[in-house]
Amino acid sequence: MMTLKPVKMIPGLIALGVTLLIWFVIPAPEGVAQNAWQLLALFIGTIVAIIGKALPIGAISVIAIATVAVTQVTNPGDAKAALDDALSGFSNNLIWLIGISMMISISLNKTGLGARIGYWLISLFGKRTLGIAYSLTFSELILAPVTPSNTARGGGIIHPIMQSISIGFDSMPDDPASSRKMGRFLALVNYNTNPITSAMFITATAPNPMIVNLIAEGLGSEFRLSWSAWAVAAIVPGIISLLIMPLVIYLMCPPEIKKTPNAPELAKKELEKLGKFSLGEKITAAVFILLLLMWAEVPELLFGFSINATTAAFIGLAILLITGVLTWDEALQHKSAWDTVMWFSALIMMATYLGKLGLVNWLAGTVSHGIDNLGFGWM
Repeated sequence: MMTLKPVKMIPGLIALGVTLLIWFVIPAPEGVAQNAWQLLALFIGTIVAIIGKALPIGAISVIAIATVAVTQVTNPGDAKAALDDALSGFSNNLIWLIGISMMISISLNKTGLGARIGYWLISLFGKRTLGIAYSLTFSELILAPVTPSNTARGGGIIHPIMQSISIGFDSMPDDPASSRKMGRFLALVNYNTNPITSAMFITATAPNPMIVNLIAEGLGSEFRLSWSAWAVAAIVPGIISLLIMPLVIYLMCPPEIKKTPNAPELAKKELEKLGKFSLGEKITAAVFILLLLMWAEVPELLFGFSINATTAAFIGLAILLITGVLTWDEALQHKSAWDTVMWFSALIMMATYLGKLGLVNWLAGTVSHGIDNLGFGWM
């Protein structure tokens, strides 16, 4: 017998109530168009539904797209134009950059390249617990540019390596009694590395392209933040943070085991299990290097030939599909990638039209005047 999984009633009703309250009860402020205010109601209602987990985020996004189209808030009186507006988020190339990059990152786990990088660094620098921590940290840094899912990177690739080493020294990160040996320390380093590396590259986590899009919407054609510009701006503070953070945690939560002469041997045994550097790993590594070169705009510097970051991602996925490192079925089964494309399209679409309809400028002006009235400077 089929089991139904409808919307969760309480968060669903709260989201609906917030939407109706803004739409019908709270009047649009002076200087704000009625349809812009109504779109804000839909946008906030969507966010409330996401926070309350009324449905999976992709399902909420489908409802948001349908509602924008049927209410025609972006283009009153023109059903076709409203539908085109509702679907416009899918034409945003930054969304596809993240979605395709997520599919590409499947090859890290499938071929074992991600684990190989981590264990290789531990085999070199793992004679001390602090060295293991830095090995995990810089393993994640290497993987960050080509792994847009920070959860997959930190939880799916680095965490199992960290757990394997901890277990090798009888220290379970989730066991209060044994975690003090080293497991707690390594788990904290792993946890705190993730947000740092996520901030260093546009392609290191899914929300970053939304920031780029909001900047572009705010400044129009005057400025477009490229992959390389983001990386150059973030590299120095990012590296400094990655160097300092393990030391801070080491001082705050010192591990009982400080010397780990056996760790390199444990790592070498794991590398032996992985076997020789396979053809799939070589192709994956070559694709990642090629992607980094294209994202860093090296072809334009050398040959004057510009390649868009999203185009580069499609090229990388195409190579992996042609060589058989990935199959199309594997790409289709990556639910997180397609889910991200769906919900990003909905949110970016609504955020874009909030800007086009003038509500973002009104909000910025209101906040600015409020700060001035408090007697503070803009900084």
